[in-house]
Amino acid sequence: MKLRGEILRKGTHIGALIVPIIFLVFDRNVALWITYIGAVVAITIDLLRIYNRRFRKFIYHLMGDVYRRWETKRLGGSSYILVAAVLSLFLFDNKIAALVMVFIILGDTAAVFVGTFFGRHLIYSHRNSDGSVRKKTLEGTIAFFVASVLGAIFVPGVTFMWKFVGAALATAVELGSFFIDDNFSVPLIVGAVLQLAIYGNFVASV
Repeated sequence: MKLRGEILRKGTHIGALIVPIIFLVFDRNVALWITYIGAVVAITIDLLRIYNRRFRKFIYHLMGDVYRRWETKRLGGSSYILVAAVLSLFLFDNKIAALVMVFIILGDTAAVFVGTFFGRHLIYSHRNSDGSVRKKTLEGTIAFFVASVLGAIFVPGVTFMWKFVGAALATAVELGSFFIDDNFSVPLIVGAVLQLAIYGNFVASV
């Protein structure tokens, strides 16, 4: 992906910070409905982009730089992150759900920019069957962790110790997400661990 496209992509990624804010501000059921509607809209746009030629031409003309080459025939990152947001809020306490969304939104954005501009020490480079390439650098991984910790400071109701542990786990999960989109794996895996560790169960009581 060209640099301009990556900047636009991560700009929309940062815009997703509205999701954890919604989790903390609104009633749980209201927040679920808002996020669910957002996920349905994102998936609908992606399906039209994949299967409708005219819509695909229109969306690529409008914002084609946002999509990576291997997303031509698959869901985009926004769909994965919004589905993960819905599942996180449905399964976990709202504070845990907000925290894990902050991890993936800020951490991933920091990792991409630091890894792109300052990444000098390659951890691994892996090509998936769909043509996507996962390239991880030490600098990008450190940036993911630092951004996650800093962002977590603004999420109330969770002690700093668990924020730190969660950020470390999110960094490890993101680093090891070979076959599952990290927008999906990080919130759900980290959320389940924190929910169990803090509240003693895998899912929040509804």
